[in-house]
Amino acid sequence: MADIEITITCPVCNKDFQKKAVEMPDGTVIKCPNCGEQTTIRGDMFSKMAESTYKPEKTYES
Repeated sequence: MADIEITITCPVCNKDFQKKAVEMPDGTVIKCPNCGEQTTIRGDMFSKMAESTYKPEKTYES
């Protein structure tokens, strides 16, 4: 699966930080590394985004 980095802006301190989309399924609680504010991810938008970019490599037989 692709390691898509999502930029998240904290709603409290307005600082940006990065998280991998695959690490944020519905219900995940993320903590701002700057101020410590905790936010719950609702929906599986980020994890589905990562899954949609995954394409298995094609193998060719000789």
